[in-house]
Amino acid sequence: MRKSNFIVHDCETGGTDENQNPITQYAAIVLDYKTLKEVDRWETFVKPYNDLVIGKDALDHTMVSMSDINAGVSIKEFVGTATEFWEGHRARAKRKEMGRLVSVGHNIVFDHRFLGYALNIFKKDLWFYLYDNFIDTWPLAKMTYGLTGEEKLNLTASCERSKIKLTDAHGAMNDVEANADLFRFFAKKLRSKKGEGAVEETTKRTRGLEFFQFKCGGK
Repeated sequence: MRKSNFIVHDCETGGTDENQNPITQYAAIVLDYKTLKEVDRWETFVKPYNDLVIGKDALDHTMVSMSDINAGVSIKEFVGTATEFWEGHRARAKRKEMGRLVSVGHNIVFDHRFLGYALNIFKKDLWFYLYDNFIDTWPLAKMTYGLTGEEKLNLTASCERSKIKLTDAHGAMNDVEANADLFRFFAKKLRSKKGEGAVEETTKRTRGLEFFQFKCGGK
């Protein structure tokens, strides 16, 4: 069976709409599929692109400054380096009969939207580089702590409940480091469950986690 390493990653952005606001910072940590130990990491700031707007509220909300952003790489360089980084791990994985990286994040669909827009500028497909199933630690946190309805559990709150240290939230690498620890925390819980029952129970309760349950929910 083909195995896949995990990539825990995060985008800081100039707002909440990928069609109006750019990525301002990106960070990623690659984890070994079995040990969940760090294999590699990369981070960068990204210059504004395509006349997209960086909102003041977004700057106030994150650890990113305009001087950081303006000192970053162009969107062309970002996409080129990001795809090389992802493809490099995919290529190394292939030699070990492994597959594309599995994307991990907290509300990771948000990051996928921004990454997808950036790659589409250069006619590239995000899912060529990443496995098309992914792991979102946000529904995992909601499931673990029995939250329902509109109650939210952001990364800071999820880490607090799980007793994981998060310093200076909304700096991309700080968030990724904490999110990697949160993912390990949940993976340990799931891997400690025995048999098919654990897989079926968690798969029924949250969408998009079938791959995670399949890899981690057994013995």
